[in-house]
Amino acid sequence: MDHVGIGIVGLGFVGEKAHLPAFASIPEAKVAAVADVDPERVRRACERFDIPSAYLNHRDLVKDPSVDAVVVAVPTYLHAQVSLDAIKAGKHVLCEMPLSPTIEEARRIVEEARRAKIILMPSLNFRFTPNYVKARQLIDAGVIGEPRAAYYREFIAAEVLAQQWPAGSWAWDPAKTGGGPSFTLSVWSIDLIRWLLNSEVTDAYSCSNDVALNQYGTRGYNLFAVLQYSNGAVANLQYSGSVRPSMGESRLEILGTNMSSLTAAENKTLTLHGDEPDRKEWIFRMKGPKVWGHYQEDEHFTNSILQNIEPAVTGEDALKAQETALRIHKRL
Repeated sequence: MDHVGIGIVGLGFVGEKAHLPAFASIPEAKVAAVADVDPERVRRACERFDIPSAYLNHRDLVKDPSVDAVVVAVPTYLHAQVSLDAIKAGKHVLCEMPLSPTIEEARRIVEEARRAKIILMPSLNFRFTPNYVKARQLIDAGVIGEPRAAYYREFIAAEVLAQQWPAGSWAWDPAKTGGGPSFTLSVWSIDLIRWLLNSEVTDAYSCSNDVALNQYGTRGYNLFAVLQYSNGAVANLQYSGSVRPSMGESRLEILGTNMSSLTAAENKTLTLHGDEPDRKEWIFRMKGPKVWGHYQEDEHFTNSILQNIEPAVTGEDALKAQETALRIHKRL
């Protein structure tokens, strides 16, 4: 193989704005087909990226011989069906997170891929986001000693959530998501911190409440968790979907044993607080799929297929992130 034929199922935000332009610009990949229930989305994607094949359901796409790998970018409750059908058809799979609303279905996806000797890579793109990648490099170099504490805050404006998932959307149905937006959105940071601390979660404590947002017909969430890791490290996670736009932010702090620490703000900066008088700061100016890590993730997936090797992010990583998310949501 000199390239990988990519089929993208689902042309919502992440499918159309992240994976589609990313794969279209990766030399070793070729977007061979797209599928979505919305004909207009399909038409728009094909015209913009000169895609040869288009379908209105995933079952036709996975039969396409020009498709070597399938990107699953549909709503969470459809992940299992699309992934399993793709695996059955012999296609490699890059699946958005969580893998499924239930851990049982998620485990089945991982097991079926293993049995079929198919590459299954979960879309845990925070591991490929430039400022977090730099943080991992500094940690591995011992710049902060051993990481022993992590703080992560992700506050998303209620207005933004309501625009993305209006009242009545699947995202507000616990049966279709596994626990609502806070569950759906927590898996990336849970995996990120496990990766940065290089340790497994041993204990989890959490408390939460929801707020009725009558002006949107949705609910805001406030979820706070403390995690203990096998190496003695601890983490504090704070999630809210009930704030104004001016309060929206994502922020990561990693504290080390030599009193140095790292701070990452959004996808834009990383700051090292060391023993020098001045802080050292890195500013990342990538845009679109690269600043979110999707381009790097999709490139890694492509190369894993071409080289026939297991990707750096595996189905087991997805299961561990999802299990922890379920624990802090008191569903496991």
